[in-house]
Amino acid sequence: MMVKRSNVFILDVIYLVCLILSSIISFTMFSNDILSFPFWINLAASYVAMTTLWIYARHVMQNMDRFKRFVPGYTAIGIVLIIYLGCVIFYALFVGFADYALRWFVLLHVITAALAFILCAILMIYIRSGSEHEANQQLNINDWKSIENAMYQLLNIMDKHPMLNVEKDRKSVEAIIELVKYSDPIAPAAVQYNDRQILIDIELLREELSTQYEAGEVVNSERVAMQLSRLMSRLKERNQQILSLKS
Repeated sequence: MMVKRSNVFILDVIYLVCLILSSIISFTMFSNDILSFPFWINLAASYVAMTTLWIYARHVMQNMDRFKRFVPGYTAIGIVLIIYLGCVIFYALFVGFADYALRWFVLLHVITAALAFILCAILMIYIRSGSEHEANQQLNINDWKSIENAMYQLLNIMDKHPMLNVEKDRKSVEAIIELVKYSDPIAPAAVQYNDRQILIDIELLREELSTQYEAGEVVNSERVAMQLSRLMSRLKERNQQILSLKS
């Protein structure tokens, strides 16, 4: 999904305005503490919090399709960043007293930043895992669609080849196509290798028959029937294996 540059520009303007307002408010409200270390710690922390939130908002705007697929994860990251910014703003109320407990003030900022980072990292791992799982599922679907297409191509070759126009073999191919249509395309990792091998075997059979057809050779119908029967058995075994693994 394309994002209008004007929207990103508006977000950038809002970010700059927030930085300027934050600076003005800090230097105005805490003018007596400008020379203190806690003041600059809190100001830097507020800049970091706002910048992180700005980067997150830009990322969401530029990757809206991904955001829509993983709404809970991305929403949780946004909530964590907003809470972190809220904590930094809250800590600013104690800048005037922080000189009396400077170590604890610094430690509080460090712990808050570390917790926000850890939570965001965990959520990013969750999103990444979900993204990989989705990509793997799409790959499974594409592989299974390739098997179905290969079987249709095999059926077309049998229709064109006069020596293969045997009703029994044709019904076997149609039965395999029906089995493929109503099979679960999402295979666990333990079955994925078997799916690729089935596709390879179908393509090898299709290429073999196509070559023999073009060369005008006589095709061994018994061999074709045996290979189709083997394919049917492997597909049924594959479906049983998936049911066992998913149950």
